Amino acid sequence: MKKMSTRMLALLGLFIAISIILARFLAFYLSDSMRVSFEYFSIILAGVCFGPLAGAVVGGVSDFLGATVLSGLGFYPPLLLGPVLAGFLAGVFSKYVFRGRLDRWWKVMTICLVCEIAANLLWGSFALSLMTKTPFHLLLAARAPLKLAIMVIDAQLVFAVHKGLLPLLNHENGGLK
Repeated sequence: MKKMSTRMLALLGLFIAISIILARFLAFYLSDSMRVSFEYFSIILAGVCFGPLAGAVVGGVSDFLGATVLSGLGFYPPLLLGPVLAGFLAGVFSKYVFRGRLDRWWKVMTICLVCEIAANLLWGSFALSLMTKTPFHLLLAARAPLKLAIMVIDAQLVFAVHKGLLPLLNHENGGLK
């Protein structure tokens, strides 16, 4: 994030709002520790489009606002690290591993796989095990199939929306980067 433009700030706010809507209004619970939602889509997209810091900020702000203002379950600080980590990792992989060239679906799938496994599946399961006092390995085994299916859908969404945003993001055309 070298330079903050008004358009970039507006898009980051939009990504935060989308994440909150996907996590709090369009999600449903299968159990206390299993939620079907796609809030990581906009967090990963923010990291891919604007880098690690922007991704981490979108993840942190959206989770904090969603948990404190809109959740009946309340705010649990260890769960905040998952979305922050997802946005940060997406930015790092996009910027430094793939050098901003996300022209192939497998590259976006790799980013989503790393983010979803590290932040959502592993860290999320660990934080939930602390919160619910359920053994980590049981939560991990129960959540893995669902989170991997969500990861594939997130990758499709990130790839399609990023491709559509490329003209806006292209700095040579007066875009955001």
